[in-house]
Amino acid sequence: MKNKNNDLVPQIFLAVVGVILVGIIVNYVMNSVHSTRKLADNILLDTQTAALDYSENDIVKYDKEEVRGAEVVNFIKKHLGDYPSSDIAPIYVETITKASTSNFTNKYTNNEYIDHIKNFSSIEYYIKPTALFTAEVIRTKNRVIVGVKFTQK
Repeated sequence: MKNKNNDLVPQIFLAVVGVILVGIIVNYVMNSVHSTRKLADNILLDTQTAALDYSENDIVKYDKEEVRGAEVVNFIKKHLGDYPSSDIAPIYVETITKASTSNFTNKYTNNEYIDHIKNFSSIEYYIKPTALFTAEVIRTKNRVIVGVKFTQK
């Protein structure tokens, strides 16, 4: 079968137009996939941040707040009470208390001194339930909570 030469030019033109259209469609699809992936990554990052904020909420809610000594005692019991004196909790609690003439700084990492906190005769560890404390959450450079510091006013 013989083809005419003038039929060859429109076929080449249609082939070139087809290749260009396929390239445009592939480019559009790839851009859509890329932007969808970027959007999905942002959604996952926001979800992880929200989950982290929610999980840290029971500690972060004390940051720069004024609380009573009874709340400090409850905080120590809640976050350190399950750790025996041979273990170290993932966070520490530091208290700066004021007695009549001196200040005491204590760093609690487990339940070793929890019994002394409410005992008035242990003046070094005693936390007065009605005293006012200012809380500060201590974080590392990577924004990980390592401790909470309560300073008596």
